[in-house]
Amino acid sequence: LLRITTTQYSELQDLNFVVGSNTYTLTPNAQIWPRSLNTYIGGTTSYIYLVVNDLGTPSGEGLDFINGYTFLERFYAVFDTTNSQVGFATTAYTDATTN
Repeated sequence: LLRITTTQYSELQDLNFVVGSNTYTLTPNAQIWPRSLNTYIGGTTSYIYLVVNDLGTPSGEGLDFINGYTFLERFYAVFDTTNSQVGFATTAYTDATTN
């Protein structure tokens, strides 16, 4: 688990993902594990844990991160397998300040 201090949390910036001409932003709040669930991942309630991490070393192949559960909580995703396309839209939770 990647634990950060409250000072480090206050310094987190938006994490932007550019897909085509659209930018999808994970706010600092979207980058942390919900504190009320800390004990479920082996943590303690008084700490802040990041949900964002790298895959180790940059591959140079374009797969250096994986947008997963947290990203899909903040954006509506449509998977068009017939046309091999993915679409995203904002939701009521995209800019939520609580998690």
